[in-house]
Amino acid sequence: MTDRDIILEARGVGKRFGGVKALGNIDFVLRRGELRCLIGPNGAGKSTFFKLLSGQLAPSEGDILFDGRSIRHAQQHAIAKRGMGIKNQVPTVLDGLTVDENLWLAAWSACGSRKALDRAEQIKTRLGLEGVSRKLVGELAHGQRQWVEIGMVVARDPKVILLDEPAAGMSDEETQRMADLIHELNARAAVVVVEHDMAFIGKIARKVTVFHQGGILTEGSFEQIIADPQVRDVYLGRGRGA
Repeated sequence: MTDRDIILEARGVGKRFGGVKALGNIDFVLRRGELRCLIGPNGAGKSTFFKLLSGQLAPSEGDILFDGRSIRHAQQHAIAKRGMGIKNQVPTVLDGLTVDENLWLAAWSACGSRKALDRAEQIKTRLGLEGVSRKLVGELAHGQRQWVEIGMVVARDPKVILLDEPAAGMSDEETQRMADLIHELNARAAVVVVEHDMAFIGKIARKVTVFHQGGILTEGSFEQIIADPQVRDVYLGRGRGA
């Protein structure tokens, strides 16, 4: 692997909150076009790591490089402008605007007003949002709000997409749609997914990184991970978190 193959990298990253170490000495490499899933029990550090990658938190030590440039001190909006799309666990949407307006604004920020309407319409159709397009986002159910935020991320045509529990609150049918969409997105961007639902991970996983006690326990294919006795002990059914 060469440096040009790498789109996102953490080098010796750690995070402390006061005197408490949440993460320590994390090395992580995401290749262009890769799909990576992050799993681990509650308190393992995966959500903190997600926030470090997305610029919501700054590392206490180490560095994070996005497309070869450090983002350790960059603001979240600047990281997004460089080509990172972020979907948080709680949808970050504009509740006082309609679905159409949310999608148009996201598209406008990426491609300008001349192309924004066409892009927003395409995304609305792809995500099945036509029936709620004129509703205020604040009036939608949680699952529908999730789809709107996914649409806003896609509208910006990012190089890397970070998804925090994208299937949370969705029906079985919506979960399958989300799995299909993630594979579709991965054809155009590298994707990182933080998720608790192992059935969902099984639908999408290419490579899995397991966090435990503020560090990376192991990495491998989904099949390797679920067969690993260490992983089963800390995550997959020993009663120590999910």
